[in-house]
Amino acid sequence: PFQKAGSWALTPVRNFVSDVTHLGRTRNQINRLKAENENLRSKLQNRKIADAQLGQLKKVLDLAGKAEYKVVSAKVISQGSSASFTQTITIDAGSDNGIRPNMTVINSYGLIGVVKTVYPSSSLISLTSDPSFRIGVRVAGSQQIGILSGQGTRKGVLQLLDNQSTIKVGDILVARGSLNNRPFVPGVPVGEVTSVDNAAGAVTQTADVRFF
Repeated sequence: PFQKAGSWALTPVRNFVSDVTHLGRTRNQINRLKAENENLRSKLQNRKIADAQLGQLKKVLDLAGKAEYKVVSAKVISQGSSASFTQTITIDAGSDNGIRPNMTVINSYGLIGVVKTVYPSSSLISLTSDPSFRIGVRVAGSQQIGILSGQGTRKGVLQLLDNQSTIKVGDILVARGSLNNRPFVPGVPVGEVTSVDNAAGAVTQTADVRFF
């Protein structure tokens, strides 16, 4: 009886010690699972980013491949100050990667800008939206020639060189090209006409263009 009573009295103590031990193991398992979950979530996010970058790069290569451009891939690492009147970005490729001033800069949709300043591992890019930006363009299809100017926004202004030319909303503009392909290689998509100014008596016809 005494033995049974002693065993019965100690049972709650043994159970308590066992529960505490299991609780510690359970907490360790929970912490380990949380860490594994965070690791998997991080890998999934990195995979999504990599897939998006791969998709963008494929489109750029497709665009460049049609015209047999040589492409150096790069990422944007900073954007020009909003307080500045200039519209610029900085990319993580420079002279060490074969980048030189006055090279054409494209993304998967078309023209982005032109290389202005080059450093060993980075380059400063002047964007098409910069107010000082000018590029000779052709209207895809009709081959009419004009000058496209940046306005500090995502829209530019096109001025046709021939006042007898006709242009309409939806027309696509491509780069006319430069001597020795610097700063612009020919045929790169630049933007789409969104509105046309057909003012009577105007010397030249103008249009608003949404940059690609």
